[in-house]
Amino acid sequence: MESFAKRVIDKVRQFGPLVVGLDPHFDSLPPFLLQRFMPCRTSLEGLAEAVFAFGAELLEVLSGEVGFIKIQLAFYEALGVPGMQVLSETLRLARSRGFLVILDGKRNDIASSATLYAQGYLSGIKVGNTVLPSFWDGDALTVNPYFGEDGLRPFFEEAYQSGKGLFVLARTSNPSAPFIQDEGQNKRVFEKVASLVDTMRKEFPEDSPISSFGIVVGATYSEDLRYLRELFPSLPFLIPGVGVQGGEIEKVRSAFLPGGLGALVNVSRDILFAYRKGGKEKGEDFAERALDQVRKYQKILRSIAP
Repeated sequence: MESFAKRVIDKVRQFGPLVVGLDPHFDSLPPFLLQRFMPCRTSLEGLAEAVFAFGAELLEVLSGEVGFIKIQLAFYEALGVPGMQVLSETLRLARSRGFLVILDGKRNDIASSATLYAQGYLSGIKVGNTVLPSFWDGDALTVNPYFGEDGLRPFFEEAYQSGKGLFVLARTSNPSAPFIQDEGQNKRVFEKVASLVDTMRKEFPEDSPISSFGIVVGATYSEDLRYLRELFPSLPFLIPGVGVQGGEIEKVRSAFLPGGLGALVNVSRDILFAYRKGGKEKGEDFAERALDQVRKYQKILRSIAP
């Protein structure tokens, strides 16, 4: 079974390190889709259908342009059963079009609960000698490190056995992150998390210059990005925060290893809702505008990480 790390390397060499975050903010969806699927705005089912139509058109247009999609689970879970159905269909479409899919749910717990999160999203449900395939079957999952090593270990084990990947929250992109993540005397919390991931990934050897187990490091903290890359050359970085959150894409240069590997750069709203900056009033051209933004970011990233 080919590892997540090797699949990432193949996609980066083919398409570059850009990740498009599928975060379908309901109030930013193109008005023509909302009018089509939920004219009275009273139906979860209608909103879910609008979300699906939005994602499906983006996946069609971006196929062959980018290799990675990050799906923010909150927007689908908030819609209940209709949202879960739409999420399942969106995942099916993304896989059929060749994207590697990162599920952004920031999951964690301890013992059997952590194992079930990992099995449900990545590997498969084990019942006696039977293994039921993972319903969601993501290529990678974002994970919260708050429980420490015993909370992370089930995720590492299940991901490794199934050739999947993990991105553990280390230095997140939000403004109040330092309140907790900068705590510590000899070593700050975000450094300890990165060090723990680096130590644990050595237990799961791979024939690859980078690991399948990495960390989330926000573009909004570019000096920490540089610092962590110097300390942990084998960890892949998932880098959110570019665009609306204020991170500058030019400042992620230090995250890359020679050859342009080692980092995946996520952009969400600045791509998804580009139509709001000069597009058609009701957003009928949202996919074309998104494609224009993708090509702009791809050009910049090619100059940063050739």
